[in-house]
Amino acid sequence: MEDINTSKARAFDLSELDSAEESEMEVLANGRPTGWKWRFAGPSHPRGVAQSTRLSRESLSKRRMQEQQQLNGKKIKVPEQTPDEVLADNVNFVMERLLGWTDITLSGVPYPFNEANARELLTDRKKGALLQQAIEFILDDNSFIQRSAKV
Repeated sequence: MEDINTSKARAFDLSELDSAEESEMEVLANGRPTGWKWRFAGPSHPRGVAQSTRLSRESLSKRRMQEQQQLNGKKIKVPEQTPDEVLADNVNFVMERLLGWTDITLSGVPYPFNEANARELLTDRKKGALLQQAIEFILDDNSFIQRSAKV
């Protein structure tokens, strides 16, 4: 049996497990790349950490409230959300991690990245695919895997 410490395998550095601080998503239109890129904060970026902390606190708070209701013999009341509230939550989720985008125009006029423009795009129901792409990108762990240099 070969000694695990004398293996001829490439040396592995633990930093290879680190997620990328930031990553870019290329926006697709009807499944085709557009060249327009959005930059997002990764899970280890301060904005990613803040979002994770917020989501954890909300989850713990809900769980604690449900447990208290059960202990007090009350029926658990699950709050209902309207479609507009769900949309707002999803937009806020993306906005927490969105850092910017490459230059783009709207009807030939420059459309710079800023919070107002980003919210306008993400809440536009005609552009729902854009919001969906952003959410899927953020939730996909592979989006923030560091790409190592080819050896």
